[in-house]
Amino acid sequence: MSDWERHLPDADLDAVRKAVIDAGLSTGPILDAISQVLAPLYRGMLPGFGLPSNLRLFQELHAMNRVHNLRNGDVPLEQWLSSAVALAGDLEQVGVLERALDRVRDNAPELPPADKRLTDAAQLDRNVSFEARIAEFDATLEVKYLQQGLKAAASVVKLLVPRFMGGNQTFGAGQEPLLSGGTGWLIGPGLLITNHHVIHFRRTGFLAEADATPEDLALQVQHTEVLFDYLQKDHPSASCKLGPSSLLASDKTLDFAILRLPPEAPQRDPLRLRSEPIRKRMDAALSACVNILQHPNGEPMRLGFRDNFVVVGDDDTLSYLTDTDFGSSGSPVCDDAWWVAALHRGSREIAGLGIEIRGRPVRRENYGVPIAKLLGRLAQDHPPLHAEILAGQA
Repeated sequence: MSDWERHLPDADLDAVRKAVIDAGLSTGPILDAISQVLAPLYRGMLPGFGLPSNLRLFQELHAMNRVHNLRNGDVPLEQWLSSAVALAGDLEQVGVLERALDRVRDNAPELPPADKRLTDAAQLDRNVSFEARIAEFDATLEVKYLQQGLKAAASVVKLLVPRFMGGNQTFGAGQEPLLSGGTGWLIGPGLLITNHHVIHFRRTGFLAEADATPEDLALQVQHTEVLFDYLQKDHPSASCKLGPSSLLASDKTLDFAILRLPPEAPQRDPLRLRSEPIRKRMDAALSACVNILQHPNGEPMRLGFRDNFVVVGDDDTLSYLTDTDFGSSGSPVCDDAWWVAALHRGSREIAGLGIEIRGRPVRRENYGVPIAKLLGRLAQDHPPLHAEILAGQA
């Protein structure tokens, strides 16, 4: 059995419960709506059925808090909190829910120090409205955008990473294996890329754990399940286990890992890579967009392509408003030609910038590592692998 006990300490869970009640979200119909994101079988097993709404909320939060993940990789408490945040909207209690959601996302990398440009640009006011978009640029795309996007989706996979400690796989309640969900994609023929923190599978933040040993990391990679074409639940998809010696390169600082797929894996074309980063100054108008193929919350593949504006782009970072969620780590961040501009990594707060979408303030931005920077690190530290990736692009 694992030493894992719960996602949140009791004080934090009580704060979530109070925030939900104070926000007026604890009525039976609203709790039903929040819970619709959960797997139906698991939802039916929750202990609050038939109880008064506040007691139901208490019972269900505590039950979900003690389940790390389901067999399919779903994290019920994370899914529930994400749904509650969406319903809370701009209510003042949403901050409590968002902070709890961040803590549940154990696999998220440590946030980097705030970019000085965010402070310098704190007085900028960049409102995006429907009328402004029509007046300023053509928002239509050629239909081949859809065709190329569907082709790109064939090279994006869902990852289920087990946790090993001291050479032994760890399990949660009911002896369910502890799994971390993530997204990966083909960067070269038979070569998969994702975030280092996805395969590393250790807690960060207030419950931070020591780094995985090289032996445990190798075991986690070896037993990682790769799902191709996971487009709808309960629908067959091709899958394989990575197997031994699959980890070819990883970098904790740039948060990437490159893995060799086994011979029996489906043969798919690698995604095309941008050699030039997307460039945008903080004070420039929002215009460039990026799209993200991803498996948020371990769900069938979804596409983030609405209100997907680039906030900042340079040699070192790419930040954007494209929606992601837990499980999107490792996704390809694509331009409108479906060339990969960055490896999606995480999110960070951008409060005070005055960015609004559809009249609502934007509190967070997502960010990734530009592909050109990642390839430069590979050329420096892993020249043969870098050459293999470039050859695959040709």
